[in-house]
Formats: sequence, C-alpha cells, structure tokens
Amino acid sequence: MERAELNFLMELAIKAAQSASSVLLEHLDKQNEALVIRAKRDGSLVSSADMASHRIIQNVLADSGIPLISEEGDLPAFSERSTWPLFWLVDPLDGTESFLKNRSGFAINIALCDQDGPFLGVVADPLEDRMYVGAQNIGTYVSGIQGLNRQKIVPLAVSKPYLLVTSWNEPLPWESLLPAHLNPKDFDSQPVSGALKFCQVATGEADVHARSGPYMEWDCAAGDGILRSMGLMVRDNTTHQPLRYNTMSLRVEGLWVSRI
Repeated sequence: MERAELNFLMELAIKAAQSASSVLLEHLDKQNEALVIRAKRDGSLVSSADMASHRIIQNVLADSGIPLISEEGDLPAFSERSTWPLFWLVDPLDGTESFLKNRSGFAINIALCDQDGPFLGVVADPLEDRMYVGAQNIGTYVSGIQGLNRQKIVPLAVSKPYLLVTSWNEPLPWESLLPAHLNPKDFDSQPVSGALKFCQVATGEADVHARSGPYMEWDCAAGDGILRSMGLMVRDNTTHQPLRYNTMSLRVEGLWVSRI
C-alpha cells in the first residue's frame, strides 16, 4: 500500500475514534437517564452507547470502501469475508461493564487488517483523553483524543522487576501465564482493563501482557496493530505464532506479547 493511502486510512480511523469518543462521553454524561442495556448470547452486556459508537464508526469508515467487522454489526458469512484482502476490525466500546459503572478502562478499538493481520491500530481512551495510534512504515504515536500534542512513542527502558499486565477476570495464577523462557521471579503483576494492556506494553509502562483466554479478535486487533508498528507481535498461547484474524469463529483462546 502506498504511504499516501495508508496515511489517509490512518487519519480516517483517527476521525472515527474521535467521533465515537464524543458519542460515548455524551452518553456517559446522560447516565442518570435510562440507557438501553441487554445481555447478548454469551452473557456480555451491550448498551445503546455501544450501538451509537458502532454506527458513527461505521459511517466514518464507509469512506474507505473497505468492509468492516464490528462486535455490534452484522457478521457476513465466512465464505464471503474470508476472501476480503482488507477489512476493518472494530470494537466500538471495549469494556462495556466499565463504561456502565462510569470507571476508567473502556476504550474504542479500530484496526485495519490484511490477510496477514492488523497493520494499523487505533485505541482511544476517552476518559483519559488519550489516543494510541500505530501504522506499519509510518510509526507509533500517542496524543489527546482530538489529536493535540501528537508525540512519537518512545518506550521506557526495560528494567527489573518487569511488569506483567493481565485481565481483571483472569482465572489462572499470573505466574503460569508467562512464556516458558521468562522467570516469574523477575516479575510483578497488575490487572489492567481491556485494550489498554497492549498500549501499556507499547509505551513501556508494562513489559508483558498475557491472557489464558478467551478473547474475541476485535478485543486485541487494534492493540496488536499498534504493537506491530513497533516490531512486536501478539502471539497465540499454544503455537507461539502471530495471531490469525478473520477466522471462522473470530475467537482467540489465549495470547501473549513481550517486549523483553
């Protein structure tokens, strides 16, 4: 892909995340009014805020002419989407439970993928007014949600004790999550919400993120895209190969990424 086209798509993804952030903050301000909330088949919650974020992201990204897979959108048949050379992979509200409890940790995830995986990622953290952006051959940046003070990410130096970030609901002891070549004695552990774990690895605030599973692809594609722009990759727990995307199930059964 030509650099000019990639720049256009990156700025489009940023615009979509900015618009969705505004929508979510508006809904957050109105939480004393009734939000429409329901449980999905897997037991997770979805609200009218999720759907509003989905619609604005879908509308903005439509200008790219690239098909979209969203947690809250209609999913085309695998026989159709498996032929797509490019596709957006989106979670319009990563961390609905955090959002509904008005606590930090929810985010917007937007990734652009080809058949090798995500090569562009945007994670927006509306409550902290922070956006992380990465695109291969362009760079990795952090800025305010509206793009102010965009700065190239220069990761903090690696030093012991290393930090492993995990999910709040991780069922396994954190020591068992580490890849075999890493020594648990060298680590501290801390739970962090959603896609922000990947962003902390990107900035060097954390050194390893690991999860036993399950995850959905839209939960990790944007973070993976940001990390790939830095030469890091999120890997499958079992095969230790880079994660595959646009699979039939769209599920990820376990992962890890390390900057050590």
